[in-house]
Parts: sequence; C-alpha cells; structure tokens
Amino acid sequence: MRRIEQGVWYAELLHTVFSMYYTYTLEYEYTERVEVVDIYAKGCGINGNRGYIVDFAALNPTDWDKSERVVCKSAVDACIYECNVRDFSISPDSGVDFDKRGRFAAFSQENTSCNGVSTCLEHLKELGITHVQLMPVADFATLDEKKPLSSYNWGYDPKNYMCLEGSYCSDAYDGDVRIREFKQLVASLHKAHIGVILDVVFNHTYFTEKSNFHKTVPYYYHRLDADGKFSNGSGCGNETASEHLMMRKYIVDAIKFWANEYKVDGFRFDLMGLHDIETINLIRDELDKIDPSILMYGEGWTGGTAALAGERLCYKWNSHKFGRIGLFNDNIRDAVKGGTFDLRERGFVCANGDKFNAIRRSVTANAPFEHLNGTADELNWAYTPAQAINYCEAHDNHTLWDKLSICAKEYSEDDRIRMDKLAAAAVLLSQGVPFIQLGQDFLRTKPKLYKENEVKSDIPFDGNSYNAPDETNMIRWERKALYKDVFKYYKALIALRKSSWLFRMSSSEDMNKHLYFHDNGDVISFELVCDVECYFVVLNPQPDSRHCNLPNGEFYTRLTPDGMVSYSKLSGSIEASRISCTVFKRI
Repeated sequence: MRRIEQGVWYAELLHTVFSMYYTYTLEYEYTERVEVVDIYAKGCGINGNRGYIVDFAALNPTDWDKSERVVCKSAVDACIYECNVRDFSISPDSGVDFDKRGRFAAFSQENTSCNGVSTCLEHLKELGITHVQLMPVADFATLDEKKPLSSYNWGYDPKNYMCLEGSYCSDAYDGDVRIREFKQLVASLHKAHIGVILDVVFNHTYFTEKSNFHKTVPYYYHRLDADGKFSNGSGCGNETASEHLMMRKYIVDAIKFWANEYKVDGFRFDLMGLHDIETINLIRDELDKIDPSILMYGEGWTGGTAALAGERLCYKWNSHKFGRIGLFNDNIRDAVKGGTFDLRERGFVCANGDKFNAIRRSVTANAPFEHLNGTADELNWAYTPAQAINYCEAHDNHTLWDKLSICAKEYSEDDRIRMDKLAAAAVLLSQGVPFIQLGQDFLRTKPKLYKENEVKSDIPFDGNSYNAPDETNMIRWERKALYKDVFKYYKALIALRKSSWLFRMSSSEDMNKHLYFHDNGDVISFELVCDVECYFVVLNPQPDSRHCNLPNGEFYTRLTPDGMVSYSKLSGSIEASRISCTVFKRI
C-alpha cells in the first residue's frame, strides 16, 4: 500500500475484488509486524478474523428498494420490544423450522404457533409493538461461529463493528450469507410495519492490546488514566476515546453505514455515559440528515469510573446538553418493582408508599411539569417526555416476574400476576417512550442452572445471563399459552396507548395543559383531557379495592383488561380493584 496525504494508505487493484477476504499487515518502527482486520471492514469471514469485500447491491432481497422505515412523528409514538436473536426462536416450541432456529431467518418465517398461540414474527404483529430492538448483531468475539450452539453470549463483547455476527446466519464461512439474511430480517419486519433498532456497543473493545483498534494505532482509540494505563469505565477492561477525532469519526461513519445500507430505524447505545456529548450530538445531526425519524437513545451511566470529566459525558444528569437523544429511565424501573440491586426491596406494585412520588414523576416522563413542582424535584431530569425510555425489565438483571417472585414470594401467584400487570400499566400509560423485553408480556423467567459441584444460591433465578445456556435464556413460548390473559393485558395497554395522543404527549407544555393528578388517598390517579376526549387512570397497588372520585360533571365508561369497553355510565365515586390499573374513558 502507498501513503498519501493526511495519513491515508491505499492500494489500487485493476480487477474485480468482490468476495475477496483480506487483512492488513502493519509495520511500526518500535514493534514487530502485526496482522489486523481492517477496522472499516464491512464484511468478514468466519469468526471475524478476516475482512471481506462486499458487493452489497447483489445481496439485496426482492423489493429491497420498497422496504421503508417505520416513521414516528415523535419518539413517544414508539413502543419498543427488546429481542435477542437467539432467544427469539431457539426453543423447539417456537414453531420455527429447525434450520432457522436462533438465526436471523426466524424473523422472516410466517404462520408460526405453539399450543394455539402465535409465536415469533406472528407474535410481534399480534402484540402491536412498533419497533424491535435487537441485542447486538455486530460481530462479537467469544462465540465460536464454527460451532455456534456450543456456547452462548449476548454479544456485548464487540470485535468488528461494521460486520454482522456469523452465528446468527446459516453459513458463517460465506461472507455474503450473514448480510443477505440480515437484510431479509429487516425487510420482513418492515413489511409487518415494525421498525428495527440496533443495540450498538462502541464504548469498549472486547480485546485491549490485541484489539484491531490498538494494533492499528497503539494507544489512540482507548482512553488512558493518569498513570498511562487503560481506563476501565466500561467494567470490561477498557473504554474507547470517543472524543479523539478519528474515533469520533469512526463511530459516526459506522452509524451512518448501518442506517444507510441496512435501513435500520434506530440505535440503542450501550453504556452511552462513556461517550462524550459532542460526539453523540454529532451522530444525531448526521442521522437527521438521513431520516429525522430514526430513533436514538442509550444508557445514561457507565460501568466504572471514566477517564474523562463528567460534564463532558452523556450521563443522565447532563440530559439537557443532548436533549434530542433518549435515556433509559431507571427511576421508573426501580420505583415500579423495587431496587434492581436490592432484590428484596419492594416497589410501588407491592404498595411501597416510599415509591409513590417517584411514580408520579415517572407518569410525567421525569420531564418538567409545573403541577408537581416541589415534589421529588431531584427526579425531574428529562429535557422532554421523548427523552425518557420507560421500562421495568430489560436483558440486564432479573426479569420483572423473577424479581416479584423474590421480593413478593409470600404473595399468591394471582397477586403477583396482578403486580406484573400493574407494572406494565405504569410503564405503558406513562408519558415518554415505553420499552418492554421479549417475553415480559407472558411472565418471562430465567431459571438459574448450576454446574456440577457449584454452590447453589437461595435465589433460583439468573440476573446476569449473558453467557448462561439456552435453557436459561430461551423464550418458552408455551408460557404465552399458559399466561394468555397476561399477554392480552399487555396487548390491550399497547392498543390503548396507540389510540390516543394523550398518552403520547411530546412536550412539557402539552402535559401542563392536559395532564392532572387527583388526590385519592393511597392510590395514584390522573386525568388526561382535551376538548374531544378524556381518560381517568387509577393505579391501585393496595391489597384491597379503593373508592375514587371521577372528575366532576362527566360520565365515564370503564375499559376492561381485555381491551373491550363496558358501556355502563359511571359518575361520582367508583371502585378500583385491588392491585390493578383501572382506566375510565369519558363518554
């Protein structure tokens, strides 16, 4: 290769190079020769050990030019469903063909079912979510693509950032296959009017000294601490230096590539708190040029102490400096179900009165809201409602159902199901952007499995299943049939949210005009009202029913959990069932 201006090296080949595999061999004055994979490679071979030159146009599915993004006027119109590609279909009861289980191809198979209920793609369509957030699909390091079922990993161990993971395709030896099959996944979801969000992991590299970044330009792409050692703000051994010009350019270029080539609908940034604010705002600017409806959000925290000043980083408390980018709302998460890291602490759904103010703030997406001034103001962090990604369950930590099985184990299963439904209502009927995990809508559980001679814990559930076997992580679709009423409840809540803009206000100004809290003792009740419609929502976590006062001078009808409407006229005092959410609509 020859060097030209600005440190660029190039080689000119006078023949077709599509489908060729390649690496670079670099030589420095102070090191031996090193062989690396091109960090800009957009395709790769088995286990990501060689780059691959791709003819992308030749790999487009039929009618790829007609595949269109799911457009949201505002992020609050989205309802996000987090999925792991392998968990989605690896179970035999998924109804997916054997050769597609655990792979991209499962997202394209139609008419799958289990015990009389829809599964996989049909399930996504039936539930009514707007977007699927895929856990990392970029090439990761610790799973052997030659024998992919021999181990398991979520994929937060990144290796090649612009290449797809080979264990999710039918032939990882052929550099074209993973690209063709992933594009088909996107096309199939778009055909079902479901957007695709990528979970991207730019905050660290799996390898440090052996990473392609470090071998390409030693000590440039990672942050170093005061002692000249690799900083470990990720908790994974290193952190990338997004503030360095070429690392910033790399992340921006990679995001633009995924958005343009694969037509994805959004990005979720892992440990976004490690990225500098200037870089994140620049990414948003570039995505706006492509399509302003592309979603962008991330975790507003780190996995350790970063080697960059806190005021420069995308921490949640700096949210006003990057107000167009969403942040996961851990306030509602811990208020709804109790502390994530204190498994026995109870939350609002267990009638913990200490969590009530946090829930009220979360109903307003933790954004400025004049009617709650002076009430838990420290929880007012979001710049707008669209910035709050509301959730109570994600891939990290215990599932909602497992958490309730720990902190409320002395309650009956019926009561814990009521708590789960109430938690779902608190998330899906609050302002902001709702987020639920695959299987949450039918009480997903992750049983902890033990190796021989391993000491057993008194907690039988796995709260960090990143490398646990399929028996822990896989979706058991039979649970959808077993807890069909729970699924119907989630489906009804999603449909209700989508039915009215009052559940999806995009500004504090709108909330100040149209959202009012009512005083009904030890329950939370609020009114959503405009000139043409009005809803009254009661969240009752108490073990007994409560009487509440409907807004004066109006008649209402009760919306039942299955989404049907009871046509009785109601006014004055009404009864809210124990451990429940009750919704009334003005008639």
